[in-house]
Amino acid sequence: MDEIKQVLEQYDIKPTYIESINDRVNKVHTTTYSFILKKLSNKRDPQFIKFLPQLEQSQYKNYVQIFPNRYKQLLTMHKNNFYYLMPCLQNELANERNEKHLYLFKEAAILHQRTEKEQKLNEDEASSHYESLLKKWNEEQALYERYVEQCEKQLYLAPFELQAVTYFIEVSRAIDFAKGKLADWEEEMKEKETTRIVMNHGRLSSHHFLYDEKGTGFFINLEEARMASPIEDMILFLNRTLKTYPTQCDDCVNWFYEYQQYYPFKEEEMHLFLSYLSYPASILRIIKTNAQNKQKELPRNRKLLKAYWQFKNIEYFVMRVSEIEEKKRQEKEGNEAAT
Repeated sequence: MDEIKQVLEQYDIKPTYIESINDRVNKVHTTTYSFILKKLSNKRDPQFIKFLPQLEQSQYKNYVQIFPNRYKQLLTMHKNNFYYLMPCLQNELANERNEKHLYLFKEAAILHQRTEKEQKLNEDEASSHYESLLKKWNEEQALYERYVEQCEKQLYLAPFELQAVTYFIEVSRAIDFAKGKLADWEEEMKEKETTRIVMNHGRLSSHHFLYDEKGTGFFINLEEARMASPIEDMILFLNRTLKTYPTQCDDCVNWFYEYQQYYPFKEEEMHLFLSYLSYPASILRIIKTNAQNKQKELPRNRKLLKAYWQFKNIEYFVMRVSEIEEKKRQEKEGNEAAT
């Protein structure tokens, strides 16, 4: 607490009480206001601060402001650690979970829309990315095939080996689907000279979207923000959210299309989004690790089973979105034919 008080001196703040939320977050109470003081992880690049002027220029204001210290700096360094100070907002509203996420994804779409920039593509950049990624995926698929062939030669299979063999057909179909969508993306990109990038939050979560007393939502924790394709925020969110027990997350589909109302993906972005999302990277990574260095049976079984659950949860989402997009395409073609 003495260290926290020394940091607060640089903001001319005299706390009446300091509440430790976790090892990096403290809630600071004064006689008039409450603040949140956060210590950056040593692994984090403090360069996220450079995005704040860009948000100002984009006239995007729904993020929690960071207070400057007495030296007009947004980050304060103390004993080789960076800190920043924010106002204290409430964590929860009395809304249902679905309503909170609909608001979150609408706001994410507005954030992307306001910060959109056009980026020029280098010659054959898209084709090079396609070829290198396809080569990587083919190698990972071939490794899985060799592992299964090796298992099938054995008279008795260990539980992990049995799981790997059982999942092989489904995983192979997912890889083929991902490759097909990647090929669709590459075809769409052949004539394009530019692409769009936006400021991605980097860790979309209802825990990083807080509310003021009027119920207005604000993003916090922009520490992983970066300029990239708008599909990145959605892929990272879904991979985290669907890493759970088996579930068919229709809410996730609704949240995705709430975002699409305000900032729809372009056709090539949708292809790439479905390709990246459907590729069973977690399962393939576990198979590769086991093939190279066998681990204890129970932990690796649990890892593979959880990766399979995530894979099936994502598969449901991808199939629902694919069905909706195909229906939209058919309706569009029908309307064009009628006119």
